[in-house]
Amino acid sequence: MLQGNRGPHIDKTCFPTADEPFIPSRGDSAQSTGCDRYMAVHSRLDVIEETVEKTVEHLEAEVKGLLGQLEELAWNLPPGPFSPIPDLLGDGDDHF
Repeated sequence: MLQGNRGPHIDKTCFPTADEPFIPSRGDSAQSTGCDRYMAVHSRLDVIEETVEKTVEHLEAEVKGLLGQLEELAWNLPPGPFSPIPDLLGDGDDHF
């Protein structure tokens, strides 16, 4: 599940906690570039995760609807060759 804007994938070097305030490093462009890439990748992962969750919810609703339609159709089907013969005379005897 999504956890805020940062998602579940947090690296404390790029995302310090409230107890650990962020102190930007000066002149360390390699670490800054690494953090930027990390943030971009995990931001994209969060978007993908949200899209997948919405897709799953949509598919669950579709399957539920289709199962409801199948159940309704099953109740409305005419008796098949292996269905019990209805007792039209009401005497409980299925043999004519």
